[in-house]
Amino acid sequence: MDIKSIKEHVRITDLIDGSNLKKVASTGGGELAGPCPICGGRDRFRVQPANNIWLCRHCTDGKWKDPIDFVAISEGITLGEAMKKLAAGMPQVKYESKKPAEEPEYTRSMPPLEAWQARAREAVDQCHDRLYTAQGEQALKYLHWRGLKDHIIRRYKLGYSTGKEKIKGLYIYHGITIPCEIAGDLWYVNVRLSKDDPRYEDGKYRMVMGSKRKAIFNADRLEFADTCLITEGEFNAMIGEQELNTIIPVASVGSATHTPELVQWGPYFINKKLILAAYDDDKEGVRGSLNLRESFGERVKLTALPPGKDLNDFYREGGDLFEWIDEYLQMWQPLGDLSIAK
Repeated sequence: MDIKSIKEHVRITDLIDGSNLKKVASTGGGELAGPCPICGGRDRFRVQPANNIWLCRHCTDGKWKDPIDFVAISEGITLGEAMKKLAAGMPQVKYESKKPAEEPEYTRSMPPLEAWQARAREAVDQCHDRLYTAQGEQALKYLHWRGLKDHIIRRYKLGYSTGKEKIKGLYIYHGITIPCEIAGDLWYVNVRLSKDDPRYEDGKYRMVMGSKRKAIFNADRLEFADTCLITEGEFNAMIGEQELNTIIPVASVGSATHTPELVQWGPYFINKKLILAAYDDDKEGVRGSLNLRESFGERVKLTALPPGKDLNDFYREGGDLFEWIDEYLQMWQPLGDLSIAK
């Protein structure tokens, strides 16, 4: 079956759950809008059933795509693989629109397909190598300014993308690449956008297509410890790991609106006596901390940073992370011998 035949026989409405979509315009024979079934973003998704096309302001940068693109992007596979799958009649089950981020989901998240991981690993390696060239000089200076030391930069394979090319078919946005690997699987590649990237005004971070964002950055460090520190954002987790790695493991759940899925990530927390939450000092951070407490109960204790918006700001402004964390560990001493000695 050729591309034309696939597009004629497979309708985008056959691939999505349209129950969460509402008609918003008569453009293109009628246009539907709602949460994106791929990234979950509110009001980013548009469908024109009559023209058999769709777009997402995040997943496709607002460009109209066809059903083949939808399957490829949803499953992190190539267009050729998506065509074969559609031609074989495999994707007959509709993709359900994701619920808003603040509503809990009880499905088990799975890492991207091996094919996507292989391509993404090569992109990560190339970007990491570029960071230590003349092209990546400014990006490396920025990471040092954030307080990150070279052994941490290398451990987490941070890199730099010019945003001018695709690597193994993956477009990597212009900026600093931040891969997330857990138990041998590469879950996502996040990009801290360069200010020169036109998308920067809409948000500082973008996930590479095919990434599975609902993962816990640095989760491997949580497995055997009975105490942990949870932050927003990878930079906070890396600074915490750099400065506190002998004291307490530090991981990031991503944005404040992301509550870890219990089915997938609950085992990483089941042995914890104490879970400290160090979220950003804003309304979203407070809400994220409370959501974490709702998921894991009284073991979750909220922390506060004296100056700065987050852990990274506190550290850059000269804050002593040892003294800060020790105060909270001693506060919850009844939970175990948790204090530290400098």
